[in-house]
Amino acid sequence: MSGQVFTLIGVLVGAAGSYVVTALTERARWNRELATRWDQHRLESYLRYADAIKRFVSVAGRLAAEKGLFNLPQPVGEESGLEMLAQAEMDRGYAFESVLLMGDPETISAARSMQRWAWVLEQFARGVRSGSAEDWTGAYGEFQEARDAFYISARKSLGVSAPFRLRAEDPVIMGPDPRQM
Repeated sequence: MSGQVFTLIGVLVGAAGSYVVTALTERARWNRELATRWDQHRLESYLRYADAIKRFVSVAGRLAAEKGLFNLPQPVGEESGLEMLAQAEMDRGYAFESVLLMGDPETISAARSMQRWAWVLEQFARGVRSGSAEDWTGAYGEFQEARDAFYISARKSLGVSAPFRLRAEDPVIMGPDPRQM
């Protein structure tokens, strides 16, 4: 009889151990899949925001070029440019909402900083802020630094371990601009 009890206890312990190991394995797999899904959504929100703010600043730059503040080959007239800028601002705002929802605090702060410099450029382009081409260039440089900070934060948030080269450290950018040759 005692042999049967030991056998029964062994079967029960084995079944319980098997259940615990299976449950822990499934939980770990579920957590990995969930983290991967959230990382994918976070990546999409960062990409959408980066694209939207790039389009916003590009339109602002084209308007600034029309005012002689920026050297771009495709300046845009004020009427159509202001319409384009308004649409780009709406797109930027919608994209920013997903960063607020999916981003970590550091990346959200970096996005806000980049957004503020984009708005300074918009003020130059709209004529709300007066200044020279040098003032525009300085604000544009600040925007680019804020964009680098956003990219660094976003990459860190996504676990991208490859190094990021800042614009100020890139020898290609520091060299002569072929458009000016």
